[in-house]
Amino acid sequence: MTEGLAVWKTINEVAQEEGVELFDVDFPSDARRGGVVRVYITKTSQRTPQEDPAAVDEATGEAVNRSGVMFEDCVRVCKKLLDIDEKEPFIPDTCTLEVSSPGVNRRLRLPEHFAGAIGERVRIKYRNPETSAYQVILGTLRSKSGDTVEIESESKKEVVSIQLKEVKEARVDFKF
Repeated sequence: MTEGLAVWKTINEVAQEEGVELFDVDFPSDARRGGVVRVYITKTSQRTPQEDPAAVDEATGEAVNRSGVMFEDCVRVCKKLLDIDEKEPFIPDTCTLEVSSPGVNRRLRLPEHFAGAIGERVRIKYRNPETSAYQVILGTLRSKSGDTVEIESESKKEVVSIQLKEVKEARVDFKF
């Protein structure tokens, strides 16, 4: 776990130096067998609450919008990470490195991911604590408070509260 935190810290420092934010990192389940280390980066542009009232940073109360990652941003971050890896290896030799935007239908895994998706349509698979069965809800993420999110269900037109510890998988479900 400590090794993973050190890698996260290294990648985060590079991202910040290159003017982007580290959104997430995916490591292969068994790096000895190979795979891809995926680094997802974002850019934050400040917007007024009138422009985008749903995207509010929970900690500061300021509205934010994550977007705008360009190909050149990914290339710069990737090159810098590979330069560091040559001197102090942190990516397994059996793995390749990929740097990209998390995409419009980005995965929500960390608490800050959920906070950043307020107002967006999401799909969440979670364990119902009453039945212990997994359920899927599709709807608008209305809020995140502490370890709980509230989703307004599209099908039932009700607000459902879900503990983050019950979430098996979640992602933004942008309707094209």
